[in-house]
Amino acid sequence: MEYTFECECGEEVSDFTRGGDVEISTVAVCEECGTTYGLTITTIQSGDGE
Repeated sequence: MEYTFECECGEEVSDFTRGGDVEISTVAVCEECGTTYGLTITTIQSGDGE
């Protein structure tokens, strides 16, 4: 899964991550200013309709 968002300094933070089917937890660091973000990505609805 790829994630992309804008850091508070205005730079784009993006990366790829792999994890379980239900929840993924990872850390993202802005290369420009060094701000560290903790991310948790949770599946709300699967794409196959289940």
